[in-house]
Amino acid sequence: MLEAIAEALTIQVERDFAPAWGVTTARFTVGGRGDKIHVFDSAHQAGDYGWHIVDGHGLPYAHVFTDPSIAAGSDWITGPDAISVTASHEALEMLADPAANGYSFNGARLMWAREVCDAVQANTYRIVANGFRVPVSNFVLPAFFNPWADGPYDHLGVLDEAFSLAKGGYAVLERAHRTHERDARRFEVTFDDAMPEWQRRQKLEGWGRTYWRSVLNP
Repeated sequence: MLEAIAEALTIQVERDFAPAWGVTTARFTVGGRGDKIHVFDSAHQAGDYGWHIVDGHGLPYAHVFTDPSIAAGSDWITGPDAISVTASHEALEMLADPAANGYSFNGARLMWAREVCDAVQANTYRIVANGFRVPVSNFVLPAFFNPWADGPYDHLGVLDEAFSLAKGGYAVLERAHRTHERDARRFEVTFDDAMPEWQRRQKLEGWGRTYWRSVLNP
């Protein structure tokens, strides 16, 4: 099944994501070289479906945890929380923001983290790979991070405006201030009303990127 997921991610990046974002295409393989996506059945820090960050050399990598998906009634490629969707989510975000530190100004005193799947994370579509219909994550387009741009704002066309949330989506925000000012606490996280409370706790209390952005910027 991992081979089918890897092939689906390769197709998604080459066909859908790289042309939209102007990034270099990537081929995903099981046990291959390059930027890593590590898949775990469980781990003590697995408070989320997955996360991505950079190592001490500035190279991006991601962790994907299977337990949360299985506990929610999903598996590798079935269910609303399929593991393949998490893998897609993290892969695309590593390509869009390899340094894991990008923000965009929304024109209204807020900086949005350059996370290309968070705002539309509950929306998925399927790619046929190795005989399987593998679900992958929706993603926002460059226009999403431009408050004056016309749409479309995401691949599936579910968003009506830039810097907005689809049902079940969320975003990490930083309040913008004048350059000579410093707020004691600058970061906050906003969720769509449809996101369940337990998922919100995972984002805020787990060990993922959302958690660390808040902890490192109190």
